[in-house]
Amino acid sequence: MPNQTLIIGTRGSALALTQTNAVADALRRSHKELTVEIQIISTRGDATQAANVPLSSFGEKGIFAKELELALLSEEIDLAVHSMKDLAHTLPEGLVVATVPGREDPRDVLIGGTLSTLPSGARVGTGSVRRRALFISRRPDLEFLEIRGNIDTRLQKLADGGYDAICLAAAGLHRLGLTDRITEYLDPVWFIPDPGQGALALQTREDDTRVRGLTAALNDMASQAATLAERAFLREVGGSCQTPVGAHAHYDGDALILRAMIVTSAGRMLRAEEGGAPHMPEALGTRVAKMLR
Repeated sequence: MPNQTLIIGTRGSALALTQTNAVADALRRSHKELTVEIQIISTRGDATQAANVPLSSFGEKGIFAKELELALLSEEIDLAVHSMKDLAHTLPEGLVVATVPGREDPRDVLIGGTLSTLPSGARVGTGSVRRRALFISRRPDLEFLEIRGNIDTRLQKLADGGYDAICLAAAGLHRLGLTDRITEYLDPVWFIPDPGQGALALQTREDDTRVRGLTAALNDMASQAATLAERAFLREVGGSCQTPVGAHAHYDGDALILRAMIVTSAGRMLRAEEGGAPHMPEALGTRVAKMLR
């Protein structure tokens, strides 16, 4: 087979590059004839991080993905590697998530303390309205401060004394070899993760059968089903950066269980849990969303 070239687009953060290089290496192992090139693309989300602009000031999710998606549509790149939770609930026409590799730990974590031992008034850094709502449901006596930036930036802000603790996704810390910084894993039964958290999304053009074929070997069916259920829930409730919403699907034997939460405009936190067939994950996500309506 003649040599092939695949151009992968990614953000330029340490985490994004670590994730993309892992995907590139897996593709090279699966396809010895394949030449993989990586192209760094800056997104609107990256541009707003330095200014510490709150994520809640944006509407629908996707500020970390739009420029990559435009590069796909213009055929500047062949494949985009995203953190699944960064994707908007509805993809641009002509694009698909072709592959979902095996998922990392979807839980949220604390760095700097534990929820039960942080003193009253302790300053907790988080840019997520979901995390803030869940924390307040257990510890309304804490002070929650906005924090933006890549993982290393946030860790430095904690070290500089601007916060007593910060909340991050476990997956990013695991992938960067920073597991030792974690002081508490938050139980996903009550601290329900962001839809797609811990998973990667390999996105390409819907009609690009070549790329879809090349990435097929990297797909993990269990991770794909779980994230399809979570994203269907997000799409049905219309979740955005301004909406406290969480969804986490996991397996219990042969059943796919979806646990979800949303905070209403009146400030009421609603929760639901439902099981379904793994081969119909989107129907499960839609059903759970309707339960919370």
